Amino acid sequence: MKRFGGWQNWLVVAAGVYTLLAITWTNAVGSSNTYMTAGGIALIVIGAINMVAPGMPAAEWIQLVVALAVVASPWIGSFATGMPGVAWNTWIPGVVALAATGLAIQPAMKVYHEHHPVASH
Repeated sequence: MKRFGGWQNWLVVAAGVYTLLAITWTNAVGSSNTYMTAGGIALIVIGAINMVAPGMPAAEWIQLVVALAVVASPWIGSFATGMPGVAWNTWIPGVVALAATGLAIQPAMKVYHEHHPVASH
């Protein structure tokens, strides 16, 4: 993987931007704006880290956890009911980020193992 070359991480950043911007066209429900802002920023930051420093499986796993947190945030923040449109604007980009990250983990592990071979005794 080359720097800025992984389409999966670009997709995660785009999902983060969407989540962050979605607060401008959705009606806030409880703490939805806080969760959407935090989730969007977290996806953007971890996606950018993975673009700048590819081949770090640990960062990809962290990205997976962040994507799961974004998917879970409507339930955690209690905005999954009442105004489901707000929740969908979090679930969809969260699932997109989750799928993209799932596709990026194996290539990141391959690059890591190419640059850090296991020493044999």
